[in-house]
Amino acid sequence: MIEVAWKRDLARRFGAAAQSYETQSEVQQKSARALAGYIAAKIQNKKPLRILEIGCGTGYLTRELLKLYPDAQWWVTDISADMLAKCKSSLSNKATNPEYNPNLSSHRFTPAFDLSKVHFHTMDGEAVDLDGPFDLICSNMAFQWFHDLEGTLGKLSDLLNNDGMLAFSTLSQGTFGLWHKCQNELGIERLAPEFPDSVFYHDCLGGLNVDTQQQNFVQCHKDGLDFLGRLREIGAHSSRVGRSPLCVRQLRALLKKYESYFTDGHIEADYDVVFVLCSKNGEN
Repeated sequence: MIEVAWKRDLARRFGAAAQSYETQSEVQQKSARALAGYIAAKIQNKKPLRILEIGCGTGYLTRELLKLYPDAQWWVTDISADMLAKCKSSLSNKATNPEYNPNLSSHRFTPAFDLSKVHFHTMDGEAVDLDGPFDLICSNMAFQWFHDLEGTLGKLSDLLNNDGMLAFSTLSQGTFGLWHKCQNELGIERLAPEFPDSVFYHDCLGGLNVDTQQQNFVQCHKDGLDFLGRLREIGAHSSRVGRSPLCVRQLRALLKKYESYFTDGHIEADYDVVFVLCSKNGEN
């Protein structure tokens, strides 16, 4: 019951952040672009016909991949109905206001994709209720919220075509390293989920061909409160299941210690992101 309530609260928080997400989620946008690039390089000339996206948010990865695979049938999902609606709205605007193509001598505007091929579905990524197989299952910065990550990866890989690919980005163990260092030095229990390193994915996806890439993204903030406020603005301010938020005294001490490491008028938050691309055979 605790996990169910936690998931319900997660959906609520992300739903509340749907309107502010795209102005605050710089790292998620960069991660989506990087993941799309890795997918394109891995798939190369193959064109996936059926694509499932887990945790679409407002549509960063959706929009990047639709540029590459506009003819595919898409199932775009998110645990938050509000996030899903925001994603659908952004795609609708893009489809009805086509982009200018400077390569056309007639200077006409051409639509980027057919929205009728995109199916939107509210769904918890750990409880997929759609039928495969899919040529590509993808996700940008959502898997860090899963409780049974290993089990879910196994279920998702079972939904792949024989030559399909599972590709995702997620937070790795170095994320917010200094923040957690300060917590440890103050004797404050870590509240954020534990993020596995890349070795975990090679181990738990041992039956697949697994390729991992690591990138570190740094986001600057004017102070510690701005850092925490930015997390709240994108709905990413959750504690682990069964953990209570810090009391005011602990939070003040933690912010003071964290800010003491920076002397040039701003603080930094580091996002350690792992990109995982795996397939059932060695062709992808």
